[in-house]
Amino acid sequence: MFFARCFYGLVSSLCVFSFVLEAQRLPDPVLHDLLSEGIDLTLCRRYVSADSLFKIVSNRFPDHPAGYLYQAAVIEARSIDHISQPHRGPFDSLLEVASNFSERMIAEQPDSPWGYYFLATALGYDAFARADRGDWFGGLRKGLSSVSQFKTCVEKDTLFYDAFAGLGTYYYWTSRKTEFINWLPFVSDDRDEGIRMLRQCAKLGTYNRFVALSSLVTIFLDAGKPQQAGEVAREALSQYPMNRVFLWGLGDALWKSGKHKEAEEVYVDLLASINSDALANPYSEVLCRLNIVRMKMALQDSTDVDFHLRSLLAFESHVFPEELQARAKAKFDEARRIQSLLKNNRNSGN
Repeated sequence: MFFARCFYGLVSSLCVFSFVLEAQRLPDPVLHDLLSEGIDLTLCRRYVSADSLFKIVSNRFPDHPAGYLYQAAVIEARSIDHISQPHRGPFDSLLEVASNFSERMIAEQPDSPWGYYFLATALGYDAFARADRGDWFGGLRKGLSSVSQFKTCVEKDTLFYDAFAGLGTYYYWTSRKTEFINWLPFVSDDRDEGIRMLRQCAKLGTYNRFVALSSLVTIFLDAGKPQQAGEVAREALSQYPMNRVFLWGLGDALWKSGKHKEAEEVYVDLLASINSDALANPYSEVLCRLNIVRMKMALQDSTDVDFHLRSLLAFESHVFPEELQARAKAKFDEARRIQSLLKNNRNSGN
């Protein structure tokens, strides 16, 4: 789940509720409070309520980029939660409006970090979406522009820790993708610096604390440090216990730590959450049931394995979105292999 999103970690995908230690906050207290409430609703997966509140923000602050940007954030958060691509029309339009107002803010207040921050975040969402739909060049171009704006933001205010989420993620992944040439004198390895910046944002950020925590989970899983990934996921879940992004991260961390029973329990909780949604989420259910089967096989526990395999294979006739078809087929193929293995074991008396 997390590794599929590694490339897109270049920039923020979800903004967050204010924390006690605040480095920066929007100067208008009404705007700050409205955004904080809407962000909290988003993290609680109350997407309709969050979208309605951010529409109110756009109506009350029509020339400010935040309301439009966070409406796009809700669309993106819902798409990540349901492992799907956002609807391009509304999403792209909201980002365009947010970018235009961010550029106006920069022109009117060139010494303020806020315009650069909002523009960087809008460009980041655009980069994420472009890469997610296969436009890798466009995604990289927008991503680099996003990083440039985040750097300018920090130049304007070195204590603007929320910008560290985008920069820290960028530093880690660019070094990670070029690690095969990091021995060259002109190619630096900035992975440790990226992690340091993300930890600072997680501790001192106002809006992007959970962006940083999400990136750290992904990074620690990639770096072969599942115990640290699990610790970070639990930290986030202590405030948002049913946030599925962090539940997936915790389950994967426990799995890679060899804690198969604990991982199974997390995936069971995830399955209950997925099935309780009013909106069907077939791919997530398939992946979750397969993960439960994987954990049970590792534990040599055949209880309910046939049930989970039949349940997930019932989706074979489902028409998945194009971007998920190959991934879904791979899951069904694996389920079929497990079915055959179990059948052979029974026939041989094992």
